[in-house]
Amino acid sequence: MGSTPNSRPVKIYGTLLHLYPQSFQKQYGPTMQVTFNDMLEGERTGWGRGMVWARAMLDLPASATREHITNGKDIPMNRNTKFILLGACIAIVIVGLGSFWEGNLHARQSAGIERVTAGQLADAMQQDSFYSDFGNAAVLFSGNVASTKVQDKASLITFTTGRPFNVVCQFPKAVSFKAGQKVSVAAPAGSAEREAHGVLLHNCLAN
Repeated sequence: MGSTPNSRPVKIYGTLLHLYPQSFQKQYGPTMQVTFNDMLEGERTGWGRGMVWARAMLDLPASATREHITNGKDIPMNRNTKFILLGACIAIVIVGLGSFWEGNLHARQSAGIERVTAGQLADAMQQDSFYSDFGNAAVLFSGNVASTKVQDKASLITFTTGRPFNVVCQFPKAVSFKAGQKVSVAAPAGSAEREAHGVLLHNCLAN
């Protein structure tokens, strides 16, 4: 995975990631920042980039809270965390009003970052609910490598799912994973393709 972008929006987003448990920050923080930067760069208009921010701000506090509950820990309410929470709440109010004005309720409900399993991604594609469930999100998952393949200087990594459908990640650069190795991955779900027996995720990033 490449270095974390240093643009101001990504730095702000990185600060907000301190809402997550430290273990989650360490494992997924850099990957989430790179994915967020890619999503911003993928939009050519100010409105599109604004919607990326809107979706992230709506999702992040709730997602962070879920992670703390899952880990059985409370959010440490130190001074910095209080400032972050206050800023996040203000952003949620502003973004929520904007989204209500736009009327894009589906985006408010489904956009953001989703922590899933390879099996869930495979099931969603097989059941034709992949794009409605994850289409506006960046997905984070960990999985065991089933096989690797190099195609046009990119790496295609197939993950074990235990389902009839596979999950294949396309990494823009060659990666040196081995069969059986466990890898943590982030990918924009909106660019995924349905294949005959699986889902192909483009522009994957490994953590």
